[in-house]
Amino acid sequence: RGITLLIITSSPGGAYSNWFCSIFNADLALSVTMTAFSTILSIGMLPLNVLIYSRISFGSDVVNSLDWTSLGISLVVVVTAITLGLFISK
Repeated sequence: RGITLLIITSSPGGAYSNWFCSIFNADLALSVTMTAFSTILSIGMLPLNVLIYSRISFGSDVVNSLDWTSLGISLVVVVTAITLGLFISK
C-alpha cells in the first residue's frame, strides 16, 4: 500500500534547507528556527495529515485498519528522546 509513502511525505524536513542556506550564505538562523517550529508542529499535524490524505486516497477501510496507537507511541518516543538529548547535552 502507499501509506508508508504518505507518512514519509507528511513528515517534516529541513536538513537540506539548512545545508543549502549554509552553502549560499542565506539566513541560517531563520532556516533553523523554521525547521524547529515545523518539527514541533508535526507532533499534531503528522497524524492529522495522514488521516485526511489516507481517507481521500484510500477510503475509510484503510484508515480504520491503520494502527494509530503505534503511530502515536512512535511520535512520543521520538519527541522524548530528542527532549532528553537536549537536556543532557546542556
